[in-house]
Amino acid sequence: MGYEIIEAVPLIGALGAEIRGLDLAKPIDDATFAEIERAFLEYQAICFRGQKLTPDDQLAFAARFGEIDTYPFVQPLEGYEGIVPIVKEPETRINFGGGWHTDTSYMPQPPKATLLYGVDIPERGGDTMFSNTYAAYDDLSDGLKQLLDGRTAVFTASAVHGARGAYSHVKAGDVKRRQDESQAELRVEHPVFRTHPDTGRKAIYVGRFHVERLSGMRVDESAPLLSFLTSHAVKPEYTMRFQWEPGTVLIWDNRCVQHNALNDYPGQRREVHRVTIKGDTPF
Repeated sequence: MGYEIIEAVPLIGALGAEIRGLDLAKPIDDATFAEIERAFLEYQAICFRGQKLTPDDQLAFAARFGEIDTYPFVQPLEGYEGIVPIVKEPETRINFGGGWHTDTSYMPQPPKATLLYGVDIPERGGDTMFSNTYAAYDDLSDGLKQLLDGRTAVFTASAVHGARGAYSHVKAGDVKRRQDESQAELRVEHPVFRTHPDTGRKAIYVGRFHVERLSGMRVDESAPLLSFLTSHAVKPEYTMRFQWEPGTVLIWDNRCVQHNALNDYPGQRREVHRVTIKGDTPF
């Protein structure tokens, strides 16, 4: 079914579309937003170019998708608890958010969506890779689907944000940390294959950095299966490479998308502002 109000132009790759002709700083009527939301579910990631948003504008648009979430490990933008500035200065070597993952999948109720606003974008590089984990699931063999259907995995932030995690001993971007050890060491169980509450489709939900092991199994026993799934989920044929511009707004569906912020812009500055939308318990 086509769109009567918005123009949705598919991006090159396995997911994504650009929505044209809208100024997100202005009020959006319910009929227009209904088509935006439908495009979000159809394309999994949608972008809006050439926007000029204040923090209030960004939060107002994000709130149309649901309740604004908070992030336990990074200080928010001053005066705006729901906005996290993700910054990398020219002299910083390691970026924040590099490596394939789904945002905060280690929380009991991970975010439904992530919305980024491009503030300062490198002249070259700084793209974000996205993977369609619906498509990755669909291409699994029936045998592997049957083996893992209904299985859960143990998710945790420990490997990244824990006391001995990857970010504990390196400077990853120029974000202002607010380390919360209790959150970093939290462990929850979520399905290996997640069912989307709106579309009913299944997607691979396990990621390389936020999953410790399969439930009921040791780490070493889980490793071969998790290695296969996490590599399979991000094969080139399931991906899209998104090129940022200043003023770009991009929102993606964390329930069926993984992403990877590329670190290929040495000596250049990058700043994007992140808002996440509260989700529900994966099933």
